[in-house]
Amino acid sequence: MHLSHLALHEFRNFKRLDLSLGRGISLFYGENAQGKTNLLEAVSMLATSNSFHATSDREVVNWYTPERVARILAEVERREDDVKVEIVIVDGSPVDTSMATSFLAASADRQRKRIKVNGVVKKAVDLMGQVTVVLFAPTDLRLVDGSPEDRRRFLDRSLCQVQPRYCAALARYRKVITQRSALLKRIRENQEDPRMLDFLDEKLVELANLIIYERRRMVDALNTHVDSFQAAISGGREGLQIAYRPAFQVEPTWNTMEALEAYRQQLSAARRKEIQQGVCLLGPHRDDLDFVANDVNLLTYGSRGQQRTAALSAKLAELAFMRAATGEEPILLLDDVFSELDAARREYLLRQVLEHEQALITTTDFTGIPDEILAQAHRYSVIAGEVTHTHF
Repeated sequence: MHLSHLALHEFRNFKRLDLSLGRGISLFYGENAQGKTNLLEAVSMLATSNSFHATSDREVVNWYTPERVARILAEVERREDDVKVEIVIVDGSPVDTSMATSFLAASADRQRKRIKVNGVVKKAVDLMGQVTVVLFAPTDLRLVDGSPEDRRRFLDRSLCQVQPRYCAALARYRKVITQRSALLKRIRENQEDPRMLDFLDEKLVELANLIIYERRRMVDALNTHVDSFQAAISGGREGLQIAYRPAFQVEPTWNTMEALEAYRQQLSAARRKEIQQGVCLLGPHRDDLDFVANDVNLLTYGSRGQQRTAALSAKLAELAFMRAATGEEPILLLDDVFSELDAARREYLLRQVLEHEQALITTTDFTGIPDEILAQAHRYSVIAGEVTHTHF
């Protein structure tokens, strides 16, 4: 698939943008804080409806617009058909409430976010899979030595795009964990009966079973690709495997009923400790990944270069996974990662990019980018939220 047209209105520092894009490489260059990452942020939201760059949706609304409303409009060409996506984000505390209210007068409850797919109003979960993207930002280079939350997000961002039922289960699971954590604290304070946990425990194991199953499948799929990428980048010196480390004890041979019963038993055994601590100690919210090169755990013993190579290999494997799962080429977003890579890794990544249907790349300058890449790229200057197609 490829993004053929993108329009932004009051999104971050983009007052108004109307941009047509072609297949191949689009290179957005300019100094820092001009809007390059904001552009990729908007494209990423077409896939997930959420920002990878903000803690709250309202942060993407241009602070200086009196309406306090941002809009993303996009046209995407897919293998079998085309799709139009519109996302409207409303800041909940506009400077001029009347203007924002009139703009969304048809929405009785003043939705913070409104999504349309081909003109039809949709829920956020229904947007998943309509457009697929793989984002590679400088923070992704910390995938191996970053936090477990970062590694879970790596799995979740892809799985939500290719498996809408996974995304729905994950959202429900997070609500269960929030409710269960609050109940554990009340039980610890003798304000509730411990038997009140039984209902939430059952919901937890049902949702956890689906999440664990899909995460295992994705890791297995990644491992069919990641070893060859690692070997190619390292000059044949290293192989790589990703190990899924669920918080529950899991046996690959279990069927659904056996898995559910095992998770129930593990929760029961942990109940006293969970009540004492007032937190949920078991479940997918505590899962993690290990990256193992030549039988060495890279988190503990890997050099910075090895860790970055593994992170790059994992992102390329993610791209292959999404391609195989959907039958479409995801839109590849590379946010200023070249400045963080050495020459060998940078060149390997760029060779991979050349084979991709569409890649949107941001950079502060062209240093280290091969001439053959520059010759094929559509180049755009980004200055203070203004995008200009350049020809040189």
